[in-house]
Amino acid sequence: MELNVKDAQGCFVGFVEMEQLAVMAGRPSVANAAILARQLSAIWETKSAADIIRERASLSAVHELTGNPGCSPIDIESMLRRTSGCNSHFGYDPIAKVEPLAFAWSSSSNYTQQLLPGAVPKDRLPDALHSLDSIQRIQTPMVTLIDHINENVCGHPGLIHGGMTTIIANSSLSLVAALNAPENAHIMPLSLNMDYRKPIHSSDFVKIHAWLYRNSGDQMKAAVHFYSLKNEMLVEAVADIAIRPPPVVQ
Repeated sequence: MELNVKDAQGCFVGFVEMEQLAVMAGRPSVANAAILARQLSAIWETKSAADIIRERASLSAVHELTGNPGCSPIDIESMLRRTSGCNSHFGYDPIAKVEPLAFAWSSSSNYTQQLLPGAVPKDRLPDALHSLDSIQRIQTPMVTLIDHINENVCGHPGLIHGGMTTIIANSSLSLVAALNAPENAHIMPLSLNMDYRKPIHSSDFVKIHAWLYRNSGDQMKAAVHFYSLKNEMLVEAVADIAIRPPPVVQ
């Protein structure tokens, strides 16, 4: 059976009425079934780009970032050129109807306070950049993104496919590496290890922190966390990234 958006919205309203009638009639089992059906019908609801932008503008997470002097907005369009072949998410319509909001944190900011206390192993903390292993100065140790992935890339209905989550993680890690690499350098991920904690729903916004914790000049170690807007850890990943110099033009 095919179910389009209009049908799903009609089902949603019908299940709400069914739930109300069941409660009035003292039939809790029927009411619970209606609640479940209503939640399932919501899976097929979609948002337009205008809806996403309008809802995103009202998020407290966005207001906190735009009002924080320690971070500044990143122009995604200009960064597309910096991340070259590693970037397969930003501006790719089937995955994101709207480009994510991206912010770069300065090395003198309170960026470490954005991560959940105790959620990051000591040797993976951004503070590790101050160790002797990191011989290159880091101007932008972390980036934060507010993203909304649409229903076109669901695995199970209403849940973002794990492969798409990997693409977003790779793009975010490439972004923070590119911000700290020489102009036109080639960003080449060597390894990416994903740890999926909780599913990402297609109707939700996510907050993504990607940071460097080692930099030896030609290779970087980076990590990324995906959070819900309730600060629940959804995904964690770590990567080794090679930095190759741009080709010499004869």
